Amino acid sequence: MTFSATAEIAAGSAISTMEPMVSVSVACRVTILIAAILLPVLLTSCGKKGQVADEEKTTQESEDDFLDKDTKPDERKYLVAAKPFFIAIANQQYAEAYALLSSYAKARMSLNQFTPAEERAEFARNESNPLTNVTAEQFADLMKYVEAAHGAPRAPKMLHVFSTDADVLNRRSAEQFGAVDSMFAIGAMPDSIPGDIRRASLRGQIHTELSPEEVEKAANVQGISVDELKKDENFDPYFNLKVVLVEEDGQLKVGYFEFLPPSMMD
Repeated sequence: MTFSATAEIAAGSAISTMEPMVSVSVACRVTILIAAILLPVLLTSCGKKGQVADEEKTTQESEDDFLDKDTKPDERKYLVAAKPFFIAIANQQYAEAYALLSSYAKARMSLNQFTPAEERAEFARNESNPLTNVTAEQFADLMKYVEAAHGAPRAPKMLHVFSTDADVLNRRSAEQFGAVDSMFAIGAMPDSIPGDIRRASLRGQIHTELSPEEVEKAANVQGISVDELKKDENFDPYFNLKVVLVEEDGQLKVGYFEFLPPSMMD
C-alpha cells in the first residue's frame, strides 16, 4: 500500500499510539477517511463552489481576501499570525518565510514535511533522520521539492483555523473522533515540540503555476487537450499547507508545518 496522497496518512503512527483509547468505530472512520484521501485527485479541485482557476479571478481583492471570514473573533489572532507565512510562501519569498519560523521549527525538519513519502517504511526513515538546525538556504532548497510536486506558488487561496483544542493539538483527545482530529490538526508533529506552547492548527491552500510540461502531463492523464484543460474552470493547481502555531517569547510563531497534495477532502 502506498502513502503518496498526504503526510496525514503517515500520521498514522500518532493514531496508533492512541488505538487503545479509541473505539472500533473510530478505526473504521479513519480507514474510510484514508481511503478517500488516497483516491486519484490529479490536479483538479472538488472544492468549494465558485472557486475558479483563472489567474485574473484568483487575484486577491485585498490582502486579507483569502482569510476565513467566519473565523471566531477570539481566533482571528491566529489567522493574523499565520498570514505572513502564507503570503511569503505564495510569493516564493522563502527567506522571509524562514524568518517567521520558531526555533523549534528550525531545529528539526523532516523531508516528509515537504514531500510526503510514498511508503510507510520510507516515511519512518525520514522521520528517524531529520535535518537539524536548518538554515534559510536549506529551507529554500527543500521548497524545491514542493515546487517540483505541485508547481511554483502563485497566490494564497484560503486559510482557516482548524483547531485550538489543546487536547487535539497534543493527541490526547478523548472525543469519539479525537484521533482523526489530531491527525488533520498536527500530522506528524514531533513530541519534541512542547505541548504547553501549542496554540492553534491552521489549514490553507496556495495556488500554483504549472510548467508547460506539467500542464501537458495533467492533460494527458485526463485524456484531454491542453487547451481543453486550461478552459476547464475547475482546473485549479494548488497545494495544501498545514501550520501549527506555538507561543515563543510571548509571540505566535510557526512551530510546525506540512506541505500536502490536493485532496478529495478539501
